[in-house]
Parts: sequence; C-alpha cells; structure tokens
Amino acid sequence: MSRGQFAATLHIHACPDSLLAEIDQVLLQYGLRPVWNSQVLVTQSSRTEVNLKISQAKAEDLVAELNALGSIHFELTQSFGVYGCLFMSVPGLGIYRGEMNSAGSLVLAEDQINSLAAKSVGNQREFMRLLRIALGQSWDDILEPMRATKYGDNVLLLNRAG
Repeated sequence: MSRGQFAATLHIHACPDSLLAEIDQVLLQYGLRPVWNSQVLVTQSSRTEVNLKISQAKAEDLVAELNALGSIHFELTQSFGVYGCLFMSVPGLGIYRGEMNSAGSLVLAEDQINSLAAKSVGNQREFMRLLRIALGQSWDDILEPMRATKYGDNVLLLNRAG
C-alpha cells in the first residue's frame, strides 16, 4: 500500500441508469472500473461495490464528486488501522461523515455528546433525536434495505408508516 493511502470500500447502492456513464468517468479518475448490477428496490437504477486504496483527502474528494452528481445513494468506508471513517450520501439528506472504531461502530467524542446534552436542555426525547442525527440514523434507515439486496433479490421494502 502506498504511503498515506488506506483501504476503502465504495458501495453505490442505487444510481439512476442515466448517470452510469458519468459515474464511470468519475471512478476512472481513481483507477476504478465498476461492474454494475441491477438495484431491484429502485426502478431503472444500478448498484456496484469497489475496493480501493486512497488517501483521506482523495476519499473526501471522491465523496464530494459523487454527491454533486445527485440522485445517488452511496457510502464509502475507509480504514486507518484501529479506526476508520464512514461517509454516507442520500439524495435530500446530503453527506454524513462519522468516525468508526475497530469494530466498525460509529463513535462520538466527549465534546459532541456534551454539545447534544446542552442543546437538548434536559429533554430526553430531544437528546435522543439529536443523538440519532449525530449517528447518521436517517442515512442508515434509507440505505439498509439497499445494502441487503447484495445478498439476494428476495428483499422486501416495507413502509414504516402506520
């Protein structure tokens, strides 16, 4: 591995088929040639997964370039040894960036937790809402069913509205 470059995995969970050529051009700049598969949960869309070695700065550039194309659901995980970084992007929500521990769990620093507690002014419901945002739960909720399609076409997307 080149100095300053770290192992990463890019999962494009759903991309409109009309954007595939543009995404291929972006990924080619990073030496990537994706193999596309149909994304059964989103009509006329595809998905792919690629492994790469990339610097932190280049990973941020790649995430920004893909996000700028719009309409793409994706995530990039990068490992720096005992810790890592997770980027998630969902149309309408933008980019989420979180730090991960060696087990792949998202972690918050003490000052982040203190800030959430101060913003919630003692209201537990508000604290939990802010905590969900800080941990990227909204992005996770949208991406999770798409992640599961990797394991088979028998995934059913259920509506949470009740």
